[in-house]
Amino acid sequence: MLADSNLDVENGLKTLASKSLVHISTDGWITMHCLLQKLGRQIVLKQSSEPGKRQFLVEVQDIRDVLENETGTGSVIGISFDMYKLSELSISGRAFEGMRNLKYLRFNEANVSLLDDMEYLPRLRLLDWDSYPGRRLPPRFRPEYLIELRMQNSELEELWEGIQHLPNLKNIDLSDSYKLKEIPNLSKATGLETLRLTCCESLVEIPSSISNLHKLKSLEALGCINLQVVPTDMDLASLENVDMSGCSRLRTLPNISKNVKTLQVLCSKIVDFPASVTGYWSTLECLDIGSSSLKRLTHVPLGLTSLNLSTSDIKTIPDCVRALPHLDFLIVANCSKLVSISGLSPSLRYLVADDCVSLTRVCLSIKGVTLYNCFNLDGETRKGVIQHDVDWYACLPGKEVPEVFTHKATGNTVTIPLTAPGGVQRAYSASSRFKACLVLSPIMYFSKLYITCRLRSKGDTEIDSIRRWQWRPNWPPQNLSEHLFILCDDLLDEQDGCLGEMDVTMEEMMFEFSCCDDLGNGDKILGCGVQILGEERERSSECNIRDGGGDNEQGALEVSQVENIKNTKRVGHLMGSSKKRLLLRRPKLSKKKPKQRSL
Repeated sequence: MLADSNLDVENGLKTLASKSLVHISTDGWITMHCLLQKLGRQIVLKQSSEPGKRQFLVEVQDIRDVLENETGTGSVIGISFDMYKLSELSISGRAFEGMRNLKYLRFNEANVSLLDDMEYLPRLRLLDWDSYPGRRLPPRFRPEYLIELRMQNSELEELWEGIQHLPNLKNIDLSDSYKLKEIPNLSKATGLETLRLTCCESLVEIPSSISNLHKLKSLEALGCINLQVVPTDMDLASLENVDMSGCSRLRTLPNISKNVKTLQVLCSKIVDFPASVTGYWSTLECLDIGSSSLKRLTHVPLGLTSLNLSTSDIKTIPDCVRALPHLDFLIVANCSKLVSISGLSPSLRYLVADDCVSLTRVCLSIKGVTLYNCFNLDGETRKGVIQHDVDWYACLPGKEVPEVFTHKATGNTVTIPLTAPGGVQRAYSASSRFKACLVLSPIMYFSKLYITCRLRSKGDTEIDSIRRWQWRPNWPPQNLSEHLFILCDDLLDEQDGCLGEMDVTMEEMMFEFSCCDDLGNGDKILGCGVQILGEERERSSECNIRDGGGDNEQGALEVSQVENIKNTKRVGHLMGSSKKRLLLRRPKLSKKKPKQRSL
C-alpha cells in the first residue's frame, strides 16, 4: 500500500511495535494503539479547517459533508467510513470527482444510495465498499493500481468490461454479491492470491482466464448455488485451498491444481471421487465431499488426514476410507442410512457421527466421539463410549448420570469428600485427573454451547481456575432429548510454571458446572457426576470403545489457552459451523506427534 512512498515501512512498523504503539499479529494484522490513533487524528485535524483539504477523513460528519457537497480536493488520500454511525447517505455519481489522489476508500456497513450512476472513482489501491449500490464500477475507473478489492454484499452484476491490466491486485472479495452474474477476465491479474465469491448466487461460471493465476492460493465459491462450470485440466502452482461447498449444481470435481491440500465440495451433485484424479491429488489432506448425491465412494487419495462425508447416502463406511493409513478426523454426520462404524484405521482419533438416526454400533479406539441425536445405539456401544477415557470429549443421548461416575448430584454441582471412612485423608496431586458427565436438557436450535467447570473448596475458596469447553454440533443444531456430555481433564491445572497443590486440610471439594448457549441462556444442566481418576492408573493407557483394540498412536487434542479468568481458562477446540455453510470445522491437524494428555 505504501510501496511508492519514501518511508521505510518495514523498519518503521518494527520500531512502532517495539514501542508498543502497534501490534503485529502472527498472520500479519496490524493493530494501532488508541493513543497513536488519537494523535494521528489530531495531526490531520490541524491540516485545515476544511475537511475536504485534509489528507485523511475518518469523522462521520466530515465525510458526509465532503461527499454530499462534493468538496473533496486532491489533498485527500484516504477515507474510512463506519456507516453504523449514520443511518443513510445519499451521494451523486460525481462525489469523488475532485479527489484525484484518493488511494484508500473504505465504507463499512454502508447504507449509501446513489442519486445517479457512479461516474468516477480515482486510481485506488484499496477499494473496500460494503453494500456498494451500483450494478457495475464506473466506466472510467482504472483498477491498475488496486491491491485489495473488497465489495461484499454489493448490488454488482459485473465489475467491468474487457481485460484490465491488474499487476498489483492481490485479493478480491465479492462475497454475498447475490446479483453478480459473471467474473471479468482476470488473465492479467497474475499476482492474485485470493479470490472469494462466497454466496454469489447468480454466478454460473468461473472463467477459464484463471489459468494464468499461478500465485492464487485460495479459491472460495461457497454457496454459489447456480455455479455449474469450473475450468479443468489446468495446474495452478500455488493453489492449496478450494471451497465450493453448497454449489448444488456442481457435478464435476474442480481439478485445477495438483497441489491442493484442502478441497471442500459438500452439498454438490458430485456422485463419486474418480479413480483418475486420485493420484492427481496426491497432496490432498482434507476432503469434504459429503452430499445426498454421494451414494458410494470407491476412491480417495491415500494421504487424507481429514474426511467429511456428512449427509451422504452411504450405508456402511466405504472400503477406501477404511484403508486410509493417516486418517485422523472423520465426519459422517447426518448419514441417515449408516448403521455401523467399524474397521477404521488405528490412526483415527476423532469421530463426528451426529444425527445418524440409524446408527446402532460403533467399534473404534479413538480420543473423542460425538453421537449427538443417535438414539438407536446398542447397549454395548453406549457402555464403551461412557467408559472411554476421553481426551477431547464425548456426547451421546442419555437421561441419567451412569453409575461409573461415583460422585453424582442433581443440578450443576457435585461435592466430593476428601476424608475417607476412618478419617484417612484422600491424597490428590497435580498428576490426578477427573472425568465428568453432565446431563443436558433438550435444547432447540443453538449454534454452540459454552460449558465451564470451576473447582472450589468448602467456604467458596477457589482451588483451581475455570476450565471452558466450547461445543459446536452439526447445523441446524437441536437436542431432541436429554444428552450426556462427557469430558476429562487434569484435576489441578498448571499455574505460572508450577503445578498446583491441594490444601491437605480441606474436607471437601466442589465441582461447579455451567452451560449456556450462544444467546446467553443457561440452566441447561439437569444432573452431573464426577469420577476421580487415581494416580495408580497409567497416564499413557488408552481405553477402547467396544474393545476396538489396534495399535492406535497415543496422542490427544491439546487444549489451548485463550483467555484469563483469574489464572487461566481452557477451551477445547471442537468442530463448528457458520450460518452460511452446512459444514463442520475440524481441529487443526499437525504432522507432528501431538502432546500426550491420556491417562
